[in-house]
Amino acid sequence: MSNTEVSAAEIERLKEYVGRSISETDMVDPHVPERFAATLDVDFDGDALPALWHYGLFLVKVPTSRLGPDGHPPRGVFLPPVRLPRRMFAGSDLAFHAPLRIGKAVTCVSRIASVDLRSGKSGPLIFVRVAMTLSQGDAVCIEEEQTLVYREAGPAMPAVVEKPRQPPAEGEIAEEWLPSSVELFRYSCATFNSHRIHYDLPYAKDEEGYPALVVHGPLIATRLAAFATRIAPGPLLRFTFRGEAPSFVDQPIRLVGRVENDACLVRAERADGVTAMSAKAIFTRCG
Repeated sequence: MSNTEVSAAEIERLKEYVGRSISETDMVDPHVPERFAATLDVDFDGDALPALWHYGLFLVKVPTSRLGPDGHPPRGVFLPPVRLPRRMFAGSDLAFHAPLRIGKAVTCVSRIASVDLRSGKSGPLIFVRVAMTLSQGDAVCIEEEQTLVYREAGPAMPAVVEKPRQPPAEGEIAEEWLPSSVELFRYSCATFNSHRIHYDLPYAKDEEGYPALVVHGPLIATRLAAFATRIAPGPLLRFTFRGEAPSFVDQPIRLVGRVENDACLVRAERADGVTAMSAKAIFTRCG
């Protein structure tokens, strides 16, 4: 078996982590929304966290000396010890039941829901799904299932070449966003995300083969969720997003969306027109 192959026995060992769970408690401190509002350049004056701002809670407290070469925490503690080197946050499915109130404690129970092996263009892919429940008191506020994907290193990726934008289709609304290195750095700080592809350019290019700093998937998702709320204002019940291609710093991202039946469909387009992320938002009312 070559180094890139993953055996059935290896997958079975990783599947032993399915069902493993951890429980953490944090405080929804006012500093959390203050940092997110500053990072995203928005005004905020509320008593509950906006959608996806909970990513500023339950920060990883692993000592720097124990982090992996990519800046991620070591594997095999909670997450299974997948040996494929590249880890990506591929997407998430969130259900919002009640707002997370600022100034109150919140408990998060995380559980390894599944471990699966698939084949991709770059070789084997290992999908790890983590189910999470965030509660304040006896009330469940958010249920989320995150999908992490592990893959081989692969060849270097060519730079994204900007192309003229096509006008949005009939019924679509669009707006531009230009992610800067400062915004990426501040989001990494707000979420305590030490993955080096977001702030360490030599590492991103020389080790992981990206042409530039990579925009965080959750940051794009947060922008899309806020955009969807502007298209169809109302309490957000569900938000599902999936990363499709990496986006890079200092290149414009176009947020595009439309209301369709009971959903708001939104996507983030790179400078070359490729969809970087697609998402679906469900509100109590749309349109």
